[in-house]
This record gives sequence, C-alpha cells and structure tokens, in this order.
Amino acid sequence: MTPPAAGSAPAPATLEIDDLDVIGQADWVIGGEEAQKGRKQAWYGAYVAFLGALAYGFPVAQAVFRTTDPAWLRQQLSSPVALGGVVLSIAGILWALYSAGSVRGPVVPPLPWIDHVVTTPIDRALAVRRWWQVSLGASIFGGALTGLVLGGGIAFAGIAPWYAVVLATLVGAGLGWLAGSIWLWGQVRSWPGGPRGPRLVLRHADALRGLHIEGLRTHSANTSTIGGSVMAGNLRTARLQLARPVRHARRARLRPAGPFAVLVRRDVLGLRRIPSSFWTGLAFTAMGTAVIVWTLTHPAAPVLAITLGLLPAYLGFGAWAEGLRLQADNAGTPSLLGATERLQAWAHLVVPTLLTVLALAVGLLVSSRSGGDVVAGALMAPVLVGLLAGGHLLAAFRGSPPQAAFASSSGPTTLVFWYVLPGLVVLVLGTFTTWLVRNTTTGLTWALPLAVLVVGWGLLRVDKLALAHRV
Repeated sequence: MTPPAAGSAPAPATLEIDDLDVIGQADWVIGGEEAQKGRKQAWYGAYVAFLGALAYGFPVAQAVFRTTDPAWLRQQLSSPVALGGVVLSIAGILWALYSAGSVRGPVVPPLPWIDHVVTTPIDRALAVRRWWQVSLGASIFGGALTGLVLGGGIAFAGIAPWYAVVLATLVGAGLGWLAGSIWLWGQVRSWPGGPRGPRLVLRHADALRGLHIEGLRTHSANTSTIGGSVMAGNLRTARLQLARPVRHARRARLRPAGPFAVLVRRDVLGLRRIPSSFWTGLAFTAMGTAVIVWTLTHPAAPVLAITLGLLPAYLGFGAWAEGLRLQADNAGTPSLLGATERLQAWAHLVVPTLLTVLALAVGLLVSSRSGGDVVAGALMAPVLVGLLAGGHLLAAFRGSPPQAAFASSSGPTTLVFWYVLPGLVVLVLGTFTTWLVRNTTTGLTWALPLAVLVVGWGLLRVDKLALAHRV
C-alpha cells in the first residue's frame, strides 16, 4: 500500500454502528420499563394458557372422545370425508388469516417506533423483527398447544397410540408456523409495490423488508382504534374501522317493494357488494354444519361434538347478518320505510337463516346417502337454527356494556362475559337440547320452547334498545 504523501491530511476514521445496539437504546427511550414488562406478561400469558389447556382443554377433549365407541370413532375420523373436511377447514383458516393480514398483520410496531426507528437506514427486517418473533412464536405455541390437547385426548381415549400426542403436537406447531407466515404474506400484499409473490411465505426476512411505512402506520392506527373500541364496548367504531370499500356490484340497485322485501333485498345486495362476507360465512357454516349433521345423524357420536360444530356455525351466521348489526347501530332513528324495529329485525334474519337452513339441508342429504339417521337431524335442525338466530339478536342488540365493566377490580372479567354471553347461550343451550332430544322421549317438546325463548329474549332486546335510543 502506498504511504500517504508528506503533508497530506489523514483519512477520516470510519464509524461503525451496531444496529442491534441502536435498536436496544431506542427501545429503552421509546418503551422504557413498560416494554420489558410487556414481554414478561407475554411469557406469563403463555404459561397461563398452557395450564388452562392442561386443566380444562385436555379433560374436555378426553371426555368428548371417551363418550363413544373408540373403534367406531376411529373409523369415522379416518374416513375420506373426515380427512377432506379437516383439510378444507385448515385451508379456510389459512385463507382467513391471509385476508386478516390486509387489516391487521402480525407486525404492528407502535407509531413512535415506526416514525423514529423503522424510517431510519437500519435494515427493516431487523427493525421490526421483535414484533414478528412474538407473533410467530404465539402462532407456533398456539398450534402446538392445540395439537397437544387434541392428540392427548385421542391417545388417552384409546383411539390412537401414545405417540399420537407427539405427532399431533409437531403437526400443530408446523401449522402454526405456516399460519403465521401466511398472515405475514397477507400483510405484505396489503400495500402495492415491492415483492409480493408466494415465496415470501418461506423467506421471512424479505417479507419484513417488503413492509411499507404507510402500511405499517395504517395497521398500527387500526390496532389502536379497534383496541380502544373493544375496551370501551363500542363495537360500532370497530366495525367501521374494519369496513372494506365496495368494489363489486356498484351499479346494482334495489328494486321497489314493500318494507320487508326491500330489507331482505338490501341484505342480498350487501353480500353481493362485499363477497368476502358471503364466502367467509359459507366457509364457517360449512365447517359447522358438517360437524352438526354428523353428530345429529349418528347416535354413537359424542354429544359434546355439537358444541364444536355450533361455534363455526355461529360465526358463519354472523358473517351473513351484517344487516342486523347495522340496524342495531342505528336503533332509535326514524324508519324511512315505516317498518317497526321488530319487523326490521325479522327481515334481517331472513338471509342468514335461509342460507344456514340450506347448508343443513345439503348436509342432511349427503348424510342420507351414507346411512345416517336423517329424521333425527331434521327434527333437531329448527331448534339449532332458532338458537343461532336468537343468539345473534342478543349479540347485535346487546346495547352498552354495564357499569361494572369499567370497575377497577372486576371490570375486564365483566366486559369479556358481556361480549361472549350471546355465544355462550347458543353453545350451552344447543348442547343441552341435543342431549335432551337424544336421551329423552320428550326432549323435542322441551327443546323447541327453549329456542323460541331465546328468540323472544332477543326481540325484547330489540325493543329495549330502540326505546333507549328513541328520538
């Protein structure tokens, strides 16, 4: 190397900056001690979830599998129809996560971190890595815990060998990793430009570098708005934040008719303009009705399986009942069509009810070809549909949360119970009525009044909310 000429100025020294050290200092300045407490709370939440799965999830799963003949259940679970249903269910869940990534992805730093750290020349994959590791770890942990509970229940019930626990845990962890990766891919594709191909599912660093600043700001703002709305019990604001722009059937118009028919046609038009709501409801309803029909048409099936079917069926019914929620959001305002609040509620129940009945009819038709007891399923179907309709009346017209939901001690628990009460009513009464019909000769005479009672309860909530917001 040629030495510098005599009298020339020395070359300036190069300052090497450690990105990890800079990120650590920024984390302390922006987050402080609260950031460290948040990470500890995440570990504590995982610990509580693990104990809850062992204390409650495993006994329930084992009870579901032990209440039937192991050989018969093994044959049913290993059939092509059951395996196909599992594959379709997993595909539906992955598609839902991909769609959710466009609204709220797995990588959502707070706004100060986005403005002061992500915008710097630091490698973006390194700047947002912490939030991605938390989300991916939660997905893997949730999948592994689900596989552990289900695999343990199957193994201890004698349906599968002991190593099914290990296999189910590993498969669940793998599916959790895939779910987190697809969720991230959906977030990257929510903003135009940059890499968008499916290879990002495997190349996480490139996917993190493809996250746009404005996209991160939008997701962070969505998270703050939705979180605040949920904590305040204001679901209308959260729904408005999650509303998608109309891109389909923009030229379609309502045809004139009476108030009832116009409201029904309005709900059909709404599903045409937001087709994702229709397909989401169809996916959940298909999963739920498959389990419901299998439970109702096979006397040897465990009764608790009806609970597993009612949960996705409840979510599917809700995806089709957007008109019911919009009516509740505008409760008390003058009706432009001259229809009463109850008439509007009945009209908004038509579309989701008919679609659910159609799904159950298709399921019963398929079950009849495989030798199932279609009569028992057909008798029980109106009860379950009535419970779903009544549950969504309770959910849409729940009103404001009680004052106890904002207390310092029992507030969070009360708020959670206020949110889940309509769903619990459907799950508990649906399971109970199924047990009544299966184990008693007069069970149907008790099941039908219970369903009517839930619908009547929902209609009373309609009247109460309308009077509370009358103008």
